[in-house]
Amino acid sequence: MNPITKIRTLEPIMFYSGKQDELQIFLSETEYGELIIKSLSNDQIQVKAVMLDETGEKLNWKQDYKGLRISVPEGLQISGGNMGRVLKVTF
Repeated sequence: MNPITKIRTLEPIMFYSGKQDELQIFLSETEYGELIIKSLSNDQIQVKAVMLDETGEKLNWKQDYKGLRISVPEGLQISGGNMGRVLKVTF
């Protein structure tokens, strides 16, 4: 039996600029599953890596013409608060 994958599309999303070759994406809620960020399709920008900003943990991702798909592991859920998470995308 295959586990059910939660897929959510994020649009719009707020980007905070970091260094010249990175974007920081603030997620106000974090649930495990797959996030799709349509504005980061491969015809807009070529992503090299996606990681959790506070720990540097690399996340699985895939980019195509539909957007950037980020696999969020189950352990990334926010427990007891609304602080959110920041993802760092390098290109």
